[in-house]
Amino acid sequence: MSVQSFQLSELEEKARASALKRVSDHFQTATEAQLKMALYSQLDGSKVGLEKLDTALAESQTCRNRMQDLEGIRDELMFEVYRQKSMEDLDTLRAFFRELENLNDTFRHKIIVLGSRLTSAVITHNRFVVNCVRVIDREERTDANWRKRSEKHGFMPDGRPKQWKKLLFDSIFNTIKNKVFGSALDNENDKNKLVRHNEAIRQHTLADLKIAKNICPTYFPADYAIFDRFVEMYHEAIGMHVESLVLEGLSDTEIVQLLGWINSYHTEEFMKNPFMNIDFNRLNLRHPINLLPDEKLNSLRKQYVSKTIERLKSWLANSLLKDTSDWQRSTGPELDGSSNYFTDLPVLVMTPINEMIGKGNLLHYLGNAVREQFFTQCVEEMALFVKDYDANANGACMIAHSFVTVIMDELTEDSHLKGNLTARISHLKSEYEKVAEQWIAYAEETVFMDLNRVLSVIMTSQWLRPDDMTTQYLVGTLADYDETLKHTRQNLYDKLAEKLAERMLIEYLKALISRRSPLSTEADRKKAGEKITRDGHDLKNYFEEKMKVKSEVIVAYDALTTIGQLFLTTDTSMLPLDIANLKRQFPDVRSDQVYALLVARGDVTSDNAKGLSADSHYGRELSQKPSPFAIFTRLVVAMDTH
Repeated sequence: MSVQSFQLSELEEKARASALKRVSDHFQTATEAQLKMALYSQLDGSKVGLEKLDTALAESQTCRNRMQDLEGIRDELMFEVYRQKSMEDLDTLRAFFRELENLNDTFRHKIIVLGSRLTSAVITHNRFVVNCVRVIDREERTDANWRKRSEKHGFMPDGRPKQWKKLLFDSIFNTIKNKVFGSALDNENDKNKLVRHNEAIRQHTLADLKIAKNICPTYFPADYAIFDRFVEMYHEAIGMHVESLVLEGLSDTEIVQLLGWINSYHTEEFMKNPFMNIDFNRLNLRHPINLLPDEKLNSLRKQYVSKTIERLKSWLANSLLKDTSDWQRSTGPELDGSSNYFTDLPVLVMTPINEMIGKGNLLHYLGNAVREQFFTQCVEEMALFVKDYDANANGACMIAHSFVTVIMDELTEDSHLKGNLTARISHLKSEYEKVAEQWIAYAEETVFMDLNRVLSVIMTSQWLRPDDMTTQYLVGTLADYDETLKHTRQNLYDKLAEKLAERMLIEYLKALISRRSPLSTEADRKKAGEKITRDGHDLKNYFEEKMKVKSEVIVAYDALTTIGQLFLTTDTSMLPLDIANLKRQFPDVRSDQVYALLVARGDVTSDNAKGLSADSHYGRELSQKPSPFAIFTRLVVAMDTH
């Protein structure tokens, strides 16, 4: 290729590149111009729109001012005509200003709309709210002026008083009432329908009251007390809702749900919300502060408590039947970790009570008034239950302990209720303790049904025989019964063991002093003395070592050793020493008891026995030393009883 051709080709490429650049620059310039034109057009449109809006607002204000002027002119003209008593001219004025009333209707409609949407309007259409409130406030002042003039001249212009403030509040109240009543669920089969309805009411109430507290006062004059009016209206609407529920009739479940909701009405979760700081004392309430009159509320509470107590009564009866069935089984009772017999009755009895009592449980949900009524009747019912129940002391004491513990724990923070119920609970506890004591008496009688047959041999000819095994039978019978009795709870076992030891000694002494003596020889008296001494030693050891009877009772068994020595003495002239020893150890022994023991020897005449037993020398120390367990005094009581 020649040099010239190469240069032409290069020039052509440069020209093409330059042309493309100029076209690109022109296109970019045109595009920017179009964008600027579009933006300026939008800005001009916005400016025009804002100018029109300002014009419309100004015109609206102008319309309101002119409307006010027209109304003022009309009212003054009508007043003058009224003073001239020209009814025809009044009718003429009414016809002339008819269209003015249409404008008032329009404003009334706007106020109703504002009332129905106030909680949202103060957020999204606050200028509309401000304008409406200004109009309402102006008309309220005009109404007030005409009321004063009416009191003086007796004339009130047509359409006065407008009461647009009342119209606004009526519209707000209707909206609130619709929210309260309109929150109900349509599902009739939902057991928690009322709970869901009431929860929806609570949420609507709190949401609106927060707006009324935080935002509405910005747009309303202070004398409107807009937040207080909202609280009053919600309280009235909720009160109407609750009354309608009661009139329609409530199921047992719904009574519980309604009472719980009423109780929560004045809590921090609802009207006592710290943010709102509501003071009900300064409000003008049409419904009671607790939503229902006291008599209706108490009626609901009594209805709930009575039905609950009826269910508790039925539960207790069924529990008792089951417990009776358990005791009648061929197998033995179950043992707990302490090797004590037990049945499920205490657990069964306390189950429904535990479910209701305690923080977070049903009675706290229902409130103090229901708790007090329930506790009072529950204590009474448990007192009645004890009369139907004497199956076993283990259960009785466990029921009493569990019930008293649960109730007293619940009353720890309620001094008023605790003061009212403490005496009743103490009485209830004593009633259950009586059941335990009655069981101890039953057990004692059962044991002695066998022991009495053995004790009947004492001071008989059979008792004096070498092959007599009275002592072994007594100890063996006690040991057999002890295999069962040891499964009783320790405190009851200790009481029963003491009762058995006391009665054994009394029955033994009773046999010695009340039966006709079989002792005719010195050998018989020796056998009797030895047997009495041995029996006293063996019984004392068994009760002390096996049944762990307290020492006060054990020491009283020394009486048998001392009496045994009285029978072992062969020289009657030494008997005064034995008697002195007996009286020294047991100052409560009576003369007639000493007399009976002396006669039982078989070798002391009645006169000598009277003389020995009545000699004051032997009773000199009676008041100087307490008698162990007062066993001879108890013997007198036992013999008088039987």
